[in-house]
Amino acid sequence: MPHLRPTAIAGLLLALVPAAATLSSCGFDYPTDRVNTIAAGANNRDHSVDALGIRVLATAKGEGRLIGALSNNYDDDASLESVSSPDGTARAADFKAIEVAGRGTVNLAEVDPIDLTGDFTAGDVISLDLTFSTGETVSLDVPVVKNCFQYTQVPTPEAAQSEAAESEDTDGEDTEGEAAEAGAEEEAHAGESHEEEGGDATFNCADVAPAPEGAH
Repeated sequence: MPHLRPTAIAGLLLALVPAAATLSSCGFDYPTDRVNTIAAGANNRDHSVDALGIRVLATAKGEGRLIGALSNNYDDDASLESVSSPDGTARAADFKAIEVAGRGTVNLAEVDPIDLTGDFTAGDVISLDLTFSTGETVSLDVPVVKNCFQYTQVPTPEAAQSEAAESEDTDGEDTEGEAAEAGAEEEAHAGESHEEEGGDATFNCADVAPAPEGAH
C-alpha cells in the first residue's frame, strides 16, 4: 500500500482548513432573511403590534395627524387606546380606540384621524408613546412631515373643510357676491403662497423631492 510523504499530508491539511472555515461560517442570519422596512417614518417591532412608518403629518405649525401602519403579530385582536408625548411636546385629541384584528394591519391614514396639537412643526422629530390594549407601550421618535406630494392623498381637517365648502357651493346657486368673495379668497391665498415661497419655507413643497406613490 503506497504511503503519502509528510509534505504531501501537510499540503492536504492546508487545503482542507479554508474549506472547513467557510462551511463553519454558514448560519441562519442571512442579510436577505432580515426585516428591511424602507419608510420615512419610525418603526418598532418589539411588541405584539408592530408600529411601522409612523409619522406626524403637519398641516400647520402645531397641528397635524398621526399616520403610518399598525400590524398585529398575534391571533387575538388588539387596539390602539392612547397616544401621548412623554415630554409634553404634543397632545392627542380624544379618539375612538383603533382596533387591529389578529394578524391584521391598519393604515392610520385610512381611519378616523388621531389629531395632534402642540409645540412642533414640519421637520421636527417628537417623542410619542403608543399604548395598546395588550398593556404594552411603543415608544418612538417620530418625524413631522409637511403636506406635500404623496402626503396630499391623506385626508386632513383643512381638506375636509374645503370639500364641505365646495359641496355647499354646488348645492346652492352661486350669486355674483359669492363669486366675488371666492375670487378675493383665491387672491389672498395666492398672495400667502407667494409670501411663503419668498419667506418662511417650512410648509413650502418646492424643496421636497417626490416619493413613490403609496409610500404612506
